[in-house]
Amino acid sequence: MPKRVGNIYARMADPAFIHHCIRVGTMDSEKRRRRDVKKVLDHEDFYVDVMAEIVRERSFKPRPAHGRTVYDASSQKVRETNSVPFFPDGLMHIMVTQAMMDVLMRGMDPWSCASVPNRGGARVRKRLCSVMRRDPKGTRYAGEADVKSFYGSIPLRRLMTALAQKIKDKEFLLLVAIIITCEPLTLLEAEVMSLTWEDVVGDRRGLLIGFYVNQWLANFYLEPVDRLLNPSRGVKYHTRHMDNLVLLGPNKRKLHRAIEEVRAFLREELDLDVKDDWQIYRTTFTPAAERAHQNWDEAKRARCKPRMVAAVGYRFAHGKTMLRKRNFLRLTRQSRRIQKRLAAGRPISFSQAAGFLSRAGQLKHCDSLRARQKYVDVIGLGRLKDVVRIKSRLLLAAA
Repeated sequence: MPKRVGNIYARMADPAFIHHCIRVGTMDSEKRRRRDVKKVLDHEDFYVDVMAEIVRERSFKPRPAHGRTVYDASSQKVRETNSVPFFPDGLMHIMVTQAMMDVLMRGMDPWSCASVPNRGGARVRKRLCSVMRRDPKGTRYAGEADVKSFYGSIPLRRLMTALAQKIKDKEFLLLVAIIITCEPLTLLEAEVMSLTWEDVVGDRRGLLIGFYVNQWLANFYLEPVDRLLNPSRGVKYHTRHMDNLVLLGPNKRKLHRAIEEVRAFLREELDLDVKDDWQIYRTTFTPAAERAHQNWDEAKRARCKPRMVAAVGYRFAHGKTMLRKRNFLRLTRQSRRIQKRLAAGRPISFSQAAGFLSRAGQLKHCDSLRARQKYVDVIGLGRLKDVVRIKSRLLLAAA
């Protein structure tokens, strides 16, 4: 077992560290335009001194999270998200995460993606595209599985126990417990009452979606699953995008066994479960299977034909990468709306231009020559970029 890391809380009082965390938390240009964020940026030195004093005096007390219901178009799900003011709550979340980031990334699987810098959906896409193209035999079968109600099902006591196996700073662990439970309590008050992180989390379950620190902790909690999957279990390649698992291998029976081992491990060790729609399917035919397939009736051939691996908005086959159907459908609809506005001589709005440029950018990473010719080239991206550029300059001048 690697040596545990201590003395983390004391790092957070360093002004240089707080300046760094403010830069990390305000990288998004849209976020910098928020009133509470602009206030901090305009008087950064003052708020750094205040934050350092809060850390030294152990007086940070979480405010109640503001929850709202949003529709996630990419996954077609309704989600409950939560937010807090940037100062001091949001900044404290960033500071806690940055302080333990090296600890969380130590031993992290290289194909564990989401919430980690330079490890987003693009990394999963490149990985799957590469292995599907260069190793058809090793990717003959694929498996997909998701964790059921992942964020809302995480047992906080087990999560904090796993974190305590890497961090021995009790004061820092207590602060993490206070943040993820939104307990209206300061470290000083907790120490007066002789409370530990075990007392704070109790038997609670679930991390709030929307907290910067929670996405890191959720990703960290599933690290043991990555270590469970290896070639000896018949999984030649695998990726994990937060709680979405994709397994690839040459043997269907071994992939079934690997999925069952993952389900058992999640239930027994992590107190989680896999959704019932997990699946194993073939991505290509062997010559013998191809000959047998030709002799089946039409209904069975349609039911048992190979499929493309679907992940992070794309579909992957041996030698071909395509956009997922629902993403492609949204692209075509946006294209037709813009073409109608142009034909009528009406201006293109900023949201339409920015949205379509984002959709068109997805086509660069898949085999999409005919789609680009039919839906993108007829519009001309130059005029859409002009719309975005003008709007961005206006916003910058107003700031």
